[in-house]
Amino acid sequence: MTAVAMPVLRTERLVLRGPELSDAPEVLVFRGDPEVQRYNDEPLHDEAEAETFIEFLREETAADQRRHWAIEYEGTVVGLIGLHTWQQHHRRAELGYDMARSYWGLGIATEAARAVIEYGFGAMALHRIQAHTIVDNHRSVRLLERLGFQREGTLREYSLEDDGAYHDSAVYGLLR
Repeated sequence: MTAVAMPVLRTERLVLRGPELSDAPEVLVFRGDPEVQRYNDEPLHDEAEAETFIEFLREETAADQRRHWAIEYEGTVVGLIGLHTWQQHHRRAELGYDMARSYWGLGIATEAARAVIEYGFGAMALHRIQAHTIVDNHRSVRLLERLGFQREGTLREYSLEDDGAYHDSAVYGLLR
């Protein structure tokens, strides 16, 4: 794998850096939590799966398909955030994020997202950042609206969730 130098982004309280395999135990805390993953991917089951997931993020970064950061707060990795589905020709990417449940409501996701958005519009020269979220994921909807994203549409019955029902997905966009 060719190493791409992931920039370290710093905010008032956070260090955003490329995820490392040694982060697997902390990543498992939120990527393995069914509540955190309720509207996302299947929960991870063990540290080996967390390492495989981190390696996937690193490989896609090396292939210039994404930029993904570990969110470090007080020396602990409490989440992941990134710009994926990067289409360089169209100058757009999709914002994605995960946060350990015990850190919800502290403004960490907002602070991290602002830094990543600034990086996306600046260093990556993006024109558009978009995000998809299940309409019922009220925390994610509030986060996107707080960041200035506008709801642009609804993908009806987009995903089959754990409750056995199909849920709508909302598409949000933010222009440079």
